[in-house]
Amino acid sequence: MRAIYTKYGIDFSLEENQIIMLVVENPRVMNDMLRDLFKQTNGEEGGWILSEQDKIFPLDKISLLVDNPLTVDCNEKKILTKLYKELSEQTKTISYEDYTQLNADIVSFLDRLLDTVPYHMEFEMNPDVSTLLKAYSVKIQFERVETAETLIDYLRVLSTVCSIHIVWILNLKQYLTKEQVLQLYEFCFYEKIYLINLEGYTKYTLEQEKSVIIDEDLCVIYSSLD
Repeated sequence: MRAIYTKYGIDFSLEENQIIMLVVENPRVMNDMLRDLFKQTNGEEGGWILSEQDKIFPLDKISLLVDNPLTVDCNEKKILTKLYKELSEQTKTISYEDYTQLNADIVSFLDRLLDTVPYHMEFEMNPDVSTLLKAYSVKIQFERVETAETLIDYLRVLSTVCSIHIVWILNLKQYLTKEQVLQLYEFCFYEKIYLINLEGYTKYTLEQEKSVIIDEDLCVIYSSLD
């Protein structure tokens, strides 16, 4: 997989057991990159390209931008939509009769309930399973602990539920200690998640990282793993 941003001549490969440190020292360039990342990971058009073997992938289908590691949520809309779809499919194969009976009981209850008021009312007779899941606030158990563990839980859910394996994170090293960063890297290697850290300057480097630096003069500097 390659990530390309032609406007500033960025072109790097995403490889297993390697973290990309994308250091953007020019604020205007960082602004452009982040604006496009935000738009494209939300289904709009922009300047980033993710490609593999001449096939281009929409960013919102295979990647996600974490612009604030403190606010990640395992129950955000993108995740719950995928989860509800999966559970709805499961209903068709393992418990369809149970759901049919449950729906009949609910319809009977609503009929009796609506008869108690003098209004003409109606309701959906055969709602899909996701409607029931929303009504009961079905969600992933998620407890905010320290930032590194919260991020790991979040990335695990993204990977398993949404099949997201490319994650862009803004200013990761401003939130985590070096030991926590290493812990996160090890998790990403194990789960085969490609992590791209976007920073405004080089705070420190680790042996697991490959750096792509855009300096103030828009020169692009690549460094390889030792």
